[in-house]
Amino acid sequence: MIVREPVVGWRQWNFMYPHFLANLGNDTIYVPREKIEARCEQYSAIGTLVLPKDHSDQQAPHLTCMCGIYAYKEKPRLLREIRNIFSGLRLVYGEINLWGKVIEHEDGYRAQFGYPKRLWCTPAIEPLAGWIGYVYGVPCEVMPSGDGQAFRWKPDPKTIITKYACGHELTNKVEYKNWTAYFRDIFDRRSRRDFGRNWQKNAPIYYDVGFCPKCFVLNIKARIQ
Repeated sequence: MIVREPVVGWRQWNFMYPHFLANLGNDTIYVPREKIEARCEQYSAIGTLVLPKDHSDQQAPHLTCMCGIYAYKEKPRLLREIRNIFSGLRLVYGEINLWGKVIEHEDGYRAQFGYPKRLWCTPAIEPLAGWIGYVYGVPCEVMPSGDGQAFRWKPDPKTIITKYACGHELTNKVEYKNWTAYFRDIFDRRSRRDFGRNWQKNAPIYYDVGFCPKCFVLNIKARIQ
């Protein structure tokens, strides 16, 4: 359908320094104060040949492919999607005006034109909220506290397995106090281990020292694997 009054949807962006919003998937830039227009870049396969689809007779989005500017109909649906992806700390989300050719789906829309209507940003870039709003000419605030549940603010706790010389093991889960401590630990483990394919970011840390709480035997040998 062709709409002249904007349809309002919900979507997310990644903030790219110094003042750009971009799609999380392909880094398509939303130029400040300029509408973004959908382009069809889908291809069709004939045998072993891959040919561009001929959509010259009409504007994107098309019913036969996945082109268009995407947005969800409702904010809760967007937040559920954010839970399933690694959002990062520079995430911006909010309302977007959609117009031109708009195709409606069960959970959202694909549109020909779009431009942000109202934005919220994560606390990590709170000092830039006013700047982002000024550059794009729309309200931009820090996200409400209730929305924070949808973001991965706390990294997964690290697993510490204490291996004693007597043969016993003790496993503990330790929460990181902040992201700085998390990344410091990650890079420290990468320096102590190898950079090969067997490295895992959540690999346990092993120690071999101290009194064993199970047999109360003093373990003299100390080793960090």
